[in-house]
Amino acid sequence: MSRPRLSPWRNGVLERPERDTVPGDADLDADLEALAAAEMEDDAATDNRETADDPCAPPTFVPPPIDTLGEVAGIPRQIIAVVAAKGGVGKTTVATNLAVGLAKQAPLSVVLVDADVQFGDVATALSLTPGHSLPDAVTAVAANDSMVLKAYLTPHSGGYYTVCGSDSPADGDRVTGEQLSHLIRQLAEIFRFVIIDTAPGLGEHALAALESATDAVFVCGMSVPSARGLRKELAVLTGIGLMPQSRHVVLNFADRVSGLSVRDIEATIGVPVDIAVPRSSVVTLSTNRGIPLLQDGNRNPASAALTELVRRFDPSASLKRGRLHRRVVVA
Repeated sequence: MSRPRLSPWRNGVLERPERDTVPGDADLDADLEALAAAEMEDDAATDNRETADDPCAPPTFVPPPIDTLGEVAGIPRQIIAVVAAKGGVGKTTVATNLAVGLAKQAPLSVVLVDADVQFGDVATALSLTPGHSLPDAVTAVAANDSMVLKAYLTPHSGGYYTVCGSDSPADGDRVTGEQLSHLIRQLAEIFRFVIIDTAPGLGEHALAALESATDAVFVCGMSVPSARGLRKELAVLTGIGLMPQSRHVVLNFADRVSGLSVRDIEATIGVPVDIAVPRSSVVTLSTNRGIPLLQDGNRNPASAALTELVRRFDPSASLKRGRLHRRVVVA
């Protein structure tokens, strides 16, 4: 004779023995249901005790407010927006070399965001083949969980991370300025330096980057249209109150044969030029190779100028206030 099971439950289903209807069935059913309910309560209580006593049990995670993490850590963050009024002035070259230089100061604490949502070239400039891009990094699951966001970053051998732009302009165009702002805030709680390579002009995404930025690197070419464009850009940002705390003006393609001097550019834009990157074939070569100048390690005037730009973000350099914006000379 087989021994009856002690529990009336099997695979989560309450079983009733097959029998003929006899007086007292209602009472038996009530007893079985009461016994099953008591077993479920005991199991739940046991599970709660085991979770509370087991130090390896996963805790209930409540995401902390993003705005408070930086204050708790006590580490200053710098959000650097690299902007230009017009395209073709070497903005991405400046942004990628800035990332390389800052990563040497703070390895694995730098992230470069390609915020030119339609035609960003950061991946090409760094010879990267990203598995994820900007549209992935602003999805709802990444926006609500920084651990997921980290999985969408593309690491570079230079010791920094990137958020590469989308291969498709249509996909990139679906990224809103609000989504970009939230992404920047998330990254600022993870990384010491957040560098944003923006699209030319003052579109929605460029303004979102500037609104979050602590520093702005304005890139200007050695031409009248570029200088006039930068003058208008500076005037607009000052007028609407979006000028970041620190300003750095980079004059790219500087030479003595363009018919303009550094003083001419400064007179047009109305502010001093801080860094002058001389025109050089090595810059074009590095862009085509996908290896930034500061990663290559070769010494040349263009690399020296870009290194000087990186030094402006080194807190140990402690630039004197009177020399923060000084007149540059093109060799």
